[in-house]
Amino acid sequence: MKSRLVNCIVVLAVIVAISGVSVLAIASTPGTQTDPVVTLSYLTGVFRPQIMTSVQETEQLMTQRFNTRIAQLEELLEENQGDSSQPTHDPADTFSVVSLRNGQTLTSSVGTEIMLRIGTANGTGSSPALVNYTNGSALSAGSALTANHMYLVTIEGNGIRATSDLVRVLVRGDYTVS
Repeated sequence: MKSRLVNCIVVLAVIVAISGVSVLAIASTPGTQTDPVVTLSYLTGVFRPQIMTSVQETEQLMTQRFNTRIAQLEELLEENQGDSSQPTHDPADTFSVVSLRNGQTLTSSVGTEIMLRIGTANGTGSSPALVNYTNGSALSAGSALTANHMYLVTIEGNGIRATSDLVRVLVRGDYTVS
């Protein structure tokens, strides 16, 4: 009987040992493919809604900023288009084509630029009448301008006098024709 009792205790000890190892083995498994440790129900029920809420809030914020900036730009555009009396460019930055007849004089202020395009003309006024940008020389009063050279008026009231029937010049700056 003793041996039977010992056998029962040994069998019972083996069953307990196998059960303990099985429980440890089951507990140490990180989950299954259908229900991992981070459960699918957690991902779809908790994590996904949090992410979607964050994305929607960011989208609303960015849309609001975008719409505000568009409104600011539209307002600025309306302000600039609303007053047509304001020039969209500085006239001093634009060349004008001026036609002269033989004997007419173009008198200009300091800083005016002149380029002879068609015909012939002479410098007028105090010497030096004009400064030639193109070759870096001074043009005295009565001397002929060279076509397609850029001239600068450095003395108030200096300019050019047409010496052919048709003279066309490009002028940038203040001038009068007489």
